[in-house]
Amino acid sequence: MNISGVLPSRKKLLAVAIACGGLWSSGLFAADAIEEVTVTGSRLRQTDGFTTPVPVTAVTLPELTTFDPGGTVSEQLNGLPQFFGNRSAQSSPGAMRANSGSSQLDMRNLGSNRTLVLLDGSRVVPADSTGVVGIDTFPTALMKNVEVVTGGASAAYGADALGGVVNFVLNREYEGFKAEVGTGVTEFGDGARWNASMAGGTKIGERLHVIGSVETLHIDQILRDPTQLDASWWQRWGWVTNPAWVSATATPNVPQRLTLPWVSSTESTPTGMIWARNGSASTSPLIPFALNGYTFTNDGQNVRAFIKGDVYAAPNLNGSTKSQSNSPESQIANRAFENGPYGAETHGRSGFTALKYDFTDNLSGFAQFLIGRSETGSPGRRSRYNLQGTSFATIFRDNAFLPKEVADAMDTAGITSFQLHKQGSFLGDNNIGLGDGKEIFTTISWSVGADIHLSNDWDARVSWQSGRSENNAGLFGQTRIDRVFLGMDAVRDPKTGAIVCRVQLFNPTEAQLAATPAIQGKTSVIGGPLRSPIGLDNSIRDCVPYNVMGAGNMSRAAVEYTMSPRTELSHVEQDFAEAVLNGDLFQGWSGPISFAAGLNWRQQSFKQWINSTVYEFGPPQNAPELGIRGIPPGYTGGSETLHQTSSLRDSSGDLDVWEAFGELGVPVYKSTTGPQSIDTSLAYRNSDYSRIGRVQSWKIGVNIQAFEDLRLRFTRSRDVREPTFTELYNNRGGQGGNPEDPLTGNSYLVTVRAGGNPNLNPEVGNTMVAGFVYQPSWFEGLQVSSDYYDVQIKDAVSSLGVQRIVDGCYIQKDESLCNAITRDPTTGLITMIANGYLNVAQARVRGVDTEVVYRTKPNFFGTGDESFNLRGLAGSLIERSDTPLDGLPLNVAGALGNPKLTANLTANYRIGSYGIQLQQRYIASTKLNINWVEGRDVDKLWLTSGNYTNLRLSKEGELQKGGSWTVALNVNNLFDRPPAIQPGSTGQSIPGGYDQFGRRYQLSMNLSF
Repeated sequence: MNISGVLPSRKKLLAVAIACGGLWSSGLFAADAIEEVTVTGSRLRQTDGFTTPVPVTAVTLPELTTFDPGGTVSEQLNGLPQFFGNRSAQSSPGAMRANSGSSQLDMRNLGSNRTLVLLDGSRVVPADSTGVVGIDTFPTALMKNVEVVTGGASAAYGADALGGVVNFVLNREYEGFKAEVGTGVTEFGDGARWNASMAGGTKIGERLHVIGSVETLHIDQILRDPTQLDASWWQRWGWVTNPAWVSATATPNVPQRLTLPWVSSTESTPTGMIWARNGSASTSPLIPFALNGYTFTNDGQNVRAFIKGDVYAAPNLNGSTKSQSNSPESQIANRAFENGPYGAETHGRSGFTALKYDFTDNLSGFAQFLIGRSETGSPGRRSRYNLQGTSFATIFRDNAFLPKEVADAMDTAGITSFQLHKQGSFLGDNNIGLGDGKEIFTTISWSVGADIHLSNDWDARVSWQSGRSENNAGLFGQTRIDRVFLGMDAVRDPKTGAIVCRVQLFNPTEAQLAATPAIQGKTSVIGGPLRSPIGLDNSIRDCVPYNVMGAGNMSRAAVEYTMSPRTELSHVEQDFAEAVLNGDLFQGWSGPISFAAGLNWRQQSFKQWINSTVYEFGPPQNAPELGIRGIPPGYTGGSETLHQTSSLRDSSGDLDVWEAFGELGVPVYKSTTGPQSIDTSLAYRNSDYSRIGRVQSWKIGVNIQAFEDLRLRFTRSRDVREPTFTELYNNRGGQGGNPEDPLTGNSYLVTVRAGGNPNLNPEVGNTMVAGFVYQPSWFEGLQVSSDYYDVQIKDAVSSLGVQRIVDGCYIQKDESLCNAITRDPTTGLITMIANGYLNVAQARVRGVDTEVVYRTKPNFFGTGDESFNLRGLAGSLIERSDTPLDGLPLNVAGALGNPKLTANLTANYRIGSYGIQLQQRYIASTKLNINWVEGRDVDKLWLTSGNYTNLRLSKEGELQKGGSWTVALNVNNLFDRPPAIQPGSTGQSIPGGYDQFGRRYQLSMNLSF
């Protein structure tokens, strides 16, 4: 049901209810005020979140800081086993991509959009159209603790809580002043960071309390050249087809791929490799040509023989990895690629202020204002050619830069062109640009409200919140595909003898371009027929010819010609109003029956603009009759615009929802002779969305105190998630992919089209959590909790990823996924994969969370002023599966990015004013490919485990005029353990989730008055 027509009247109704609530309580009722306590996962009035049926992991700010000193909150929370894959601004994947530029939380690896993030129990405006809250602007200096709820909580707090809830609890009663400064650097000497914060709070008179904070963070870019990395672990490890392998049936006990060091391509080089083929595919028959497989010298004036390695896989064979190992070519490739550790340059600033005024003993008003800015940049990254696979360059016989030796060989072979496969570039060379990138997020949010205490010991809260997030992103040097190939096709003007672009000999008019057969029947990414096979700007008039052969042989003018900026401006706005009432209904047979109920309204809207005229054109097409030629099938049938592998577009949308909810706490049984008791909680929420109509969620919880030492807990819930604007309208995310094609066994670049789907259904999650808390009376200070969770999501919205799509089609025989793959009709190779959003049949995650805490006061040195705390957190993953429509479930638990076990053990010892802390983080080994079998598909399938140690030394002291100070030295990755080695078909990369920066130092100082 669409409720937009009745929205204004409901708005007025809610506003009147809020206003009347304040008037009603101001003079008619009088009672003693009670202390307000917020417990994540429940709206009921409670005093101890530890006794709730829902498992809650509470982490104080000092504890959180020790997980990653100097890091952002998302990086610190990544130390908890419930999180794996949290994204920080520093680990941004690059500008203008989905989930780039901001810090985001991901519980259970279900996706950040399934983790509900709250600030003091209230929703926060999302950072962008992905629906994810960027937590960089949160006032961490005023944070009291972070509560992590595992399992669904939609009935209590609304949609999006399928993976869990993270609530950042502020100390709103803080009085005093505190400041912190810190600086750090890696042992490598890069990634220098500075952070500073100030926070204060005071009571003015008897009724007004004010708090506020300002914070700033700066991190230098980390960009390590592979030649500088320690060869004990960085050796460009990769896969090479086993020379002894024929097929799985012919050689059943021989692995298809060998894991070897110093791997490089056998089809492309940084200076360009020559192949003359009858067709576009690597497996197309070779034309007899003396220079096949030769590579150009750096200056592009000559060619040389390609040096084969110890183990060589020819690129023209089916199933070939197109790679080799232990060749001098591998050392050249090691200088031409940026595969080492990378961290974006990061700047963050935020400010927060809040006040509370007690009008009477029963009525208080509050207001708060938050503003923040987070900026990430990737300046100075080297450019990179992507002329490989089906995106090769074509060098024609009349190319003005063609060396005479090559021209003579072409004449002898009777060929007029050959393929040039080129990838990689050297530092300092002029090459096709990757360009600087930047993402700037700005968030402004304010809220007002009132807390009301009624004479019957009931409490009410009414509030209004409004927020806006803006994202200004840009790539200031995006490759223009049409210009790359126009400039590359350099010839001599027959009249003047000058080197010009071939298209300039024709100078086609707009009418001629519009009439070419190449574009008839084709439409642009923004709709409407294509007007030209190339851009109609200055692409022909200002074309700059350049020499693509060799390395760094482009002029600066040619580099600038082949690049153009691409910028995006978007914003998300949110208004949220809520009224909540809670208290005890009556005294039950085993205790008070508690109740909470409320009504809220939320409206969100977004809009995005792409500031580029090239979206009216593309993909670029060949029109030889107009002098436009040589654009390969990887681009003519791939990229949807004139920018490489891009499909972003203007988009907008809005939604609103009205919700009514209630929660009931019922003590069922309480023993009169012992501690035994049974408590239950019930919650229900009815949500009416403007787009999809009515959706219901609920929760049932049971808490059993079996005996004094043991408590059992169980929850069952039905949770919902409305698809985000990105999933509905796809306003972010076109890019390239490099899947391994099961039909050829080769990997190559393809265009990936991310498509929104306005017909998506909401996700429905069914969550079950069962566990226990054990506090043995015979072992003072020990506490153990363990919970099994099972989250099953029906109609899960998913973008499966390119490798999952091709594997699902050709290995699992899923016809619905085959429909997402486009192959070139001539070459048979993949040119585009539609990695759009869809409601898959089911997503599921199952596992066990365990926490062990031990606290004691030893007396090792007889001072009587010692303490020792030990806290262990572990997460065991049993299943993490997705089931496509009409397909089979694929369980990726134990695969790359989904380790079956993560753990964190922290030991903290303090004597007097001195403290020492050791922390150990463990990540279990994972499979590199869930579909492979060791010994059949590859000789070594498993990625090694991660094991990292952090050390903290601290000293506290008192100031003469009151107050205290703390100085701490933190050493992360104490033993400088490198990340796991992740091989691939083109060399080594660094897996996510592992420490990639090595040993790091952070010095901090805190002052408190």
